[in-house]
Amino acid sequence: MHGPSRLVTPLLSAAVFLAGAVTAQAMPIEQFDKLAISDQGDYVALLLGGAQNMLRDAGKRDDLAKLNKLFTEVRPGDQISIGMLEFETNLDNIRVLDAERHEKDHSVTRLEAEHAMLLTLKRNGIELTSAFMHVADKFKPKKPLR
Repeated sequence: MHGPSRLVTPLLSAAVFLAGAVTAQAMPIEQFDKLAISDQGDYVALLLGGAQNMLRDAGKRDDLAKLNKLFTEVRPGDQISIGMLEFETNLDNIRVLDAERHEKDHSVTRLEAEHAMLLTLKRNGIELTSAFMHVADKFKPKKPLR
C-alpha cells in the first residue's frame, strides 16, 4: 500500500474496530459525496452534535472542551476550523482507501463519513463508543442528490 492509504490504514483500522463491523445507518462516503454541499454540512453538524452529546452524557468534560476547541478554532489565514480541515483531509484519505478496498473486493463493507470523524477525533485524543455510528441515523437530505 502506498500514498495516503499507508498513513491512514493503521488509525482507521482502530476506528473501524471501535465502531464495530456492522453499521446499519451510517453514511457510506460514496453516498455522502452525492449530497448537496448544504446537506453535507448539515450531516457533519449532526455528527458533531452527536459527539458532543455522547461526551456530555459520559461526563467527559475535558474531551468535550477539546472537541469544541477543535471545531471552533480557526488558524490565521484559514477559512475553516482546524477540526474541519482535519476532517476533510481524513475524508479525502479514507475516500481513496475505500476505493482501493472496493476495487480489490466488491463485497467489502464500504467506509463511512463517520469513520472520518472518528479518525479525526481519535487523532486529537477524543474517543467515542460504537454508538457514535448511529448519531445521524435519522438524517434526511433536504436537497436532491448530485
